[in-house]
Amino acid sequence: MKTMRLWMCVVCGLLFASGLYARKTGVLDEIVFGHSASEKKHGFSAKASQVVTGGLGEEARVLLPIPGERVEGGYITFTMKVDPEKQNYFTARFWGSDSGNSNILILFCEGKQIGYRHLGDYDVLDIANEDKPYPGRFTYTTLPLPISMTRGKKEIELSIRSTGRIFRYGETFDAYQKVMEKPSKALYKGYTHTETCFQPSEKEKKQIEKIERRVRTTPGAEVMEEVRQFVNRQISGYLNQTEIDQETASLLAYAYHEPWTVAYRNKDVVEKVIRTADRYYERYAQNPKSVYDGSWLTVGPLCQALNSFVPEIREIWDEKMPNGKTRRENWTAMCRECVDYAKTHRRSYTNQSMIVDLHLYNVNRMLSILAPEEALPVWQTLKFIYESMGIAPWSGSLSATGEPTWPLGKSYYQFSPDGLSKELGYVGGYGEILNWMVHLYEVTGERGLTDTRDPLIRAQMLKIMHTRSHFRYPTLDNDGYAAMRGESVIGWRDHGYYPAGITYGERGYHREGTPIMAAAATLDPEAVAYAQQMMEDNQFFAVVKEKMKDRGLNSTYTLLRLPGEYDLIMKQPRREGRLPMSDGMPDVLFSDEEVGVVALKNGDEILYTSLYWRANFAVNFLARVHYITPECDRVATVFEDIRYTPSGFTYTRPERNNLYFSPARNFYPEVKSAHTGEQLPIAKAPEGVHFEPGQESVSAGKGDFYTLRYGKYLIAMNCTPDRTFDVEVPAAKSVRAFPSKETVEERVLQVEPKSTVVLIVE
Repeated sequence: MKTMRLWMCVVCGLLFASGLYARKTGVLDEIVFGHSASEKKHGFSAKASQVVTGGLGEEARVLLPIPGERVEGGYITFTMKVDPEKQNYFTARFWGSDSGNSNILILFCEGKQIGYRHLGDYDVLDIANEDKPYPGRFTYTTLPLPISMTRGKKEIELSIRSTGRIFRYGETFDAYQKVMEKPSKALYKGYTHTETCFQPSEKEKKQIEKIERRVRTTPGAEVMEEVRQFVNRQISGYLNQTEIDQETASLLAYAYHEPWTVAYRNKDVVEKVIRTADRYYERYAQNPKSVYDGSWLTVGPLCQALNSFVPEIREIWDEKMPNGKTRRENWTAMCRECVDYAKTHRRSYTNQSMIVDLHLYNVNRMLSILAPEEALPVWQTLKFIYESMGIAPWSGSLSATGEPTWPLGKSYYQFSPDGLSKELGYVGGYGEILNWMVHLYEVTGERGLTDTRDPLIRAQMLKIMHTRSHFRYPTLDNDGYAAMRGESVIGWRDHGYYPAGITYGERGYHREGTPIMAAAATLDPEAVAYAQQMMEDNQFFAVVKEKMKDRGLNSTYTLLRLPGEYDLIMKQPRREGRLPMSDGMPDVLFSDEEVGVVALKNGDEILYTSLYWRANFAVNFLARVHYITPECDRVATVFEDIRYTPSGFTYTRPERNNLYFSPARNFYPEVKSAHTGEQLPIAKAPEGVHFEPGQESVSAGKGDFYTLRYGKYLIAMNCTPDRTFDVEVPAAKSVRAFPSKETVEERVLQVEPKSTVVLIVE
């Protein structure tokens, strides 16, 4: 049976072929929120809403918390015109200097929810964090309206509802859904239209003056002394604890070798680490699974700490313990079982795979000291790390007989050849995993001796840093100062990160990393240049100072590393190079056909798009776009043309409003989804890969050839290794290839295997 989405794919292809797809159809309808005449015209009603004067003096509405209401905040309802035959879109206008106070705005069509509340391919209208997405300019968010709900109609009823933030991993309703405590982000206008790229009217008020690029003046280098004092206070607290966990033991072991810390050469640290290991064994003896079952760490951090004190451990490991065995025998049994568990419970998502294999390596390294005959050979645990780093194909968990299981086939790598992790497509926050790579790099050598570390891991880490550099774009921080932020809008596993944090070489704002880890670990010229660019923008100290607000153990551990890293970077000469998307840098085009993502800089415009977009279960014909111009910022989920190899199976969207982690976390049974029942085709899986319809798979929604028309850009991506596809060149006054800017005379272009063509059509 032909599905609705298949029908749309055919129509989309015909429109491309005829050249009509490029024709702008304009805005169908517009409502000005807060303007009484406009609202009256659209049958407007509201609950818990307030009119405000916002950006550039424009009127707008905010939605307010409702006292005593656990989930819902205020909402507005209105009627808007639609095209009865074409695909319709709704776009909302926001002010880029507004914080969303971490609230969520959800669009409803005819009483049904548009998008999913957590990581759906159809996203909700706005998931805002505390940061300002694009200070001083307006932003626009576009969502498609289900064609099944607009077909044959000239107008529809739309609503925008507000809720508090969600905690994605909350297992209970109270843990998952947070109460709305502050007003929502202000809503300025709403539009319906049929073109994918919403184009604001020339009459729209906008920031027309170029925003001055100012460099922060504070804070400064005094922050590093604050870091030392902060970390030492934290360490003193840990030293005063009667018992500590394995992660605290690992932190103290690192501090033991840092001359500026109160833990430096402190014998109490060694004793605490040994006592912690004994206590973990006691736990293990009572219930072996308690130290590893379901854990990515097993006793990895503990063994990392023990590995710092091998001479001291040798002096006490033959002591008899209460069970009549030596300490060495006890620890050996615990480590052996943790290695056996870790090698048979590896994880396929890249960041998780790295964490498991890092700690597997640490435990096995300790086991090789305690009982060399019981440990895995070093080459095998190093091979696991190579697999997690994308250097070798990922072989999966070992079977009971010790053989690789290859669950994703024998040619699946955790990273694309271009250097992006695959979880399943492009990821923003979860893809910023240089911190874990630094840890993997460091455990392969001796502390402080960079020439003892694995050169293949170093090379791969730097390649990935170079690739990720395309996903940092220039903007302003919350105080209006020049900064670079990481790209998260088009990320598969990003929720609540618009915008992402200040990011240059790596995301140092996160609790598990520092802004300069990779640069300090490698002293690579390019990595050092990115660190120096951050310091020249004076964003380094601001990020570090903000990081000190987190009193958690992981943040303390990364702050512990910072003084040494900072001193090392400051000794380096100024290196050539800046991040490729920085102001003043030349045009650039980056494409990754394995992950289905494009990043381009065209003068002062930046366009990011995920063509393979959250297609966990089937081909969905959707692309995600983040389009940044000096005038405004656009976030859009739009339809595209996708050619794929059919499997013969289809996927039917279930009745869920919270797609990911559902139905276990489907906490809103009374809310119905506008997408329920939509049938989508499932793409054919590669040889050796098997999954059932409805199971998440990297193959289920992967296309062979993508074509996206967004504004003046036409993007054609060939993801196959051995096929060539044709793309029709639209009839237009000017068609130029990007980035060469050469005029395109042909009416049909061939897109070679594993390549991407970008045209500028004007």
